[in-house]
Amino acid sequence: MWKYINSPIVIVILAISALFVFAGTMKPRLANEIRAAYEELNKIIENGASDAEKTKAIQQFAKEVATQMHNGFSDGFKPNTPQKENKDKIFVDTKPKLIISGIKKVKSEWQNGEKVIYSLKNESDKTISNLRVNFEYYKNGELIDCTNDWVSEVKILSPNETIALSHNRPLPKDPNGVLNSDEVKISVTTFDVKFDDLN
Repeated sequence: MWKYINSPIVIVILAISALFVFAGTMKPRLANEIRAAYEELNKIIENGASDAEKTKAIQQFAKEVATQMHNGFSDGFKPNTPQKENKDKIFVDTKPKLIISGIKKVKSEWQNGEKVIYSLKNESDKTISNLRVNFEYYKNGELIDCTNDWVSEVKILSPNETIALSHNRPLPKDPNGVLNSDEVKISVTTFDVKFDDLN
């Protein structure tokens, strides 16, 4: 039985299944590391590697998934430590210094969509990554829609760096047009502070 469980095809099926099931709930750093291992596996397979090389690559990918899943679960059950409390304090101190300005609705490239542009400035002395931003859409002062999305355009936002960004909101078909907003509010919800800044 172990021979079948340990076969490359079974390993890759389990590993890829785990990737899609757990990547959405993992911390961004863990999900990104698994995704990188998955992309490397694809490159090896697409480049016509030998069966032995493919088997090794699949096993390495499965090992990476298992390692990151273990790290994710371990992090979730660790008690609060001085280091974690320090990171939480840095997060609370840094968040107000991530300034969003210039919010403006513009014409969308999508026929049934709304587009908003805005600027994001890092006024802190920390280097920021894995940004997540919340969009609230209002009409006549009433909240009609909201979404929380990763800012995929920003890998790293350095101190005093400003970047212009945009966001598209798809609109369901509605003859009355009541789903169009007349006001958009944007706020930063989550982010990581680069580890080097904490030393």
